[in-house]
Order: sequence, then C-alpha cells, then structure tokens
Amino acid sequence: MIETYLLEQLDAVARCGTLLAASEELHITQPSMSRAMKKLEDLIGVELFEHRGNRLVLNDYGRIAADYARRILDSQEEMVTRIRMLERSRRTILLGSCAPGPLFELPSILSSLYPDRTISTEVRDEESLLKDLEQRVYQMIILIHKPDDPTICTHPCGSEHLYFSLPKEHRLAGEKAVRFSDMDGESFLMASEVGVWDAVHRLIPNARYLRQGDIGSLREVVRSSTMPSFVTDLTLRLYGLDDSRTAVPISDPEARMTYWCCCRKEDEKRYLRWFQALERRY
Repeated sequence: MIETYLLEQLDAVARCGTLLAASEELHITQPSMSRAMKKLEDLIGVELFEHRGNRLVLNDYGRIAADYARRILDSQEEMVTRIRMLERSRRTILLGSCAPGPLFELPSILSSLYPDRTISTEVRDEESLLKDLEQRVYQMIILIHKPDDPTICTHPCGSEHLYFSLPKEHRLAGEKAVRFSDMDGESFLMASEVGVWDAVHRLIPNARYLRQGDIGSLREVVRSSTMPSFVTDLTLRLYGLDDSRTAVPISDPEARMTYWCCCRKEDEKRYLRWFQALERRY
C-alpha cells in the first residue's frame, strides 16, 4: 500500500521539476524527500529518477507514476468533497437564488416543512447556480429562466414586479406607470446585492447609484432621503412603504420576473412536500 504522503511528494516533484524545488514548496528538507522517494521506488520496484547534471529529476517511469499519483490525489479530494456534501445535504438545505426577493418568504416555508433541517440561502448568478446544483452544492435553486435540461425538475415559485419608490414631490410621483427611460440621468439609492435585478437597473439611461449593504440599512437611508429608490410588489407586501413616498410601477417588460424553483430530478420525491406547497401557493 502506497501512503498518500508519498504520492503528494511525487506530485510536487512533477510540478516543481526537481526534488529541491518540491521540498521547498512542501517545507520539508531535501534529505527527507530523497528518503521518501527512495521508499516509493522500493515499493514500486522501479527507479523513478535520473541524474541530470547535479540534479535528480523524474525519468519516463517517474512521469507516468506522477500522472497516476495526481489522478489518485484528485480522486481522494473528490471523495472527501462528495461525502461532506452528502452529509451536509442531510442536515442542511442550501437554497440558492438569482435574486433576493424569493428569499424573503420561501425559506420560512421550507423550514416549516423540514423543521429538522437548517435552511441556508445565497444569491448568485444563474450560471453558477446551475453548475453547483449539478455538483450537489445546492439542494435547490431559484432561477428566472426555466432550464431546458431533462435532469432538472422545475416548479413555479412566484413572480416579482419592480417599482420606483419616489418622494411624493418627485415630478413623476403622480403617474400611474413610468418607463426606465423616464428616469434618465437620475441618482438612485439601492441595495448592494440585487442579483439579476442589477442588469435591469442598468436600463435607466445615465443613472447613478448609491448602494447600501443590506435591506435594513437601505430602508433607513431611504426614509430620510429625497433620492428615488426601488421596491417591488413583494417588498411592498412584506414591508410597506414610508408615508413620504409613492410606489410607481415600471411598465417595461424587463421590470417583471417569474421565478422557477429547480432541483435535480432524482431529488424531486425527497422534496415532494415543498413542491406541493409551491403548487398550492403559486
């Protein structure tokens, strides 16, 4: 049986080129590494090194052995990662979302259905969410684009409509609806992490943004400011609107998002109660 530390040192020699460089990277003495490599040669029964001038470098057999060592080390890392993910998935449900809005309400519903599990949430871009769903980092993700992938099941989980939050003295506060272009050149207060809404906000020509770290801080700043901000029908339902402000809906189609909750097809039965709850709700 070849011990892992021998494979790690052989891999280091292959990457660094010489025993001396590898020993410096691993913070061990060169004599210690030389003894380890001699032990590895004895275990395999083949010489893995050759002298090149005053240096000891891998020969053809050594390079083949180093390639196998890298594969074995990668397999060990994958094993540890997958087992840790499986263990975490049995006590934690990690829900990733492309926008913060769905995370205001859905985690509490999920927690009520699975009280023995810890619910964790993150906001990330859709490409990363899909990649990490496949890698089992997430148990479920929320997207605005329904994946065309037979290995992923999707269920509707709500929608969100963006509004301008305007001081009542603002020139457009009395309008029934406005477009992004109507706010050309304005300065806005907004949250730092808004997910897919960030690209939508860029549709306002020549706009400038003062970002706040979280929703609570943003609401405090908005309350004492005359700058326009943003709300959605979801945040209005949950938090209401300050008396000094008016919420004006944005009529552009980009101001509406439909959300899909996705999981791996193989996990759909495991979270059947959750998806039934979504079906009743939405």
